[in-house]
Amino acid sequence: MPIWSIRPVESEPEVSIARWKVIEIDAGTRHFVGLDERDFSGRVSSAIVAFDHSRLCGRTLSGRVYRLIGSPGQADSADYVWQQWCVVNEVASFSDVTPQLLVGAGDDPGA
Repeated sequence: MPIWSIRPVESEPEVSIARWKVIEIDAGTRHFVGLDERDFSGRVSSAIVAFDHSRLCGRTLSGRVYRLIGSPGQADSADYVWQQWCVVNEVASFSDVTPQLLVGAGDDPGA
């Protein structure tokens, strides 16, 4: 399965993802991982800089807004993209922080 670059934020300022989760890496940043609702391709965001718990949407370092659709979940293509992203970005360890996000803890990804 190939990995490709995504369109610039200017041409794609907002993305909706399904079967999503939030992963925190060893560097302390958090990232959305899920399926792009338009074509069900795997998607990994840049670092989350703001999150609106009530609306389930967040803005990332790139300026893109991610809308989280439905319940969190797992998808093989999203996991594949995540694994490749970790290799490219030399991520040594990570953890799924979705449960903390859902109960409102850790709304500030910079904390």
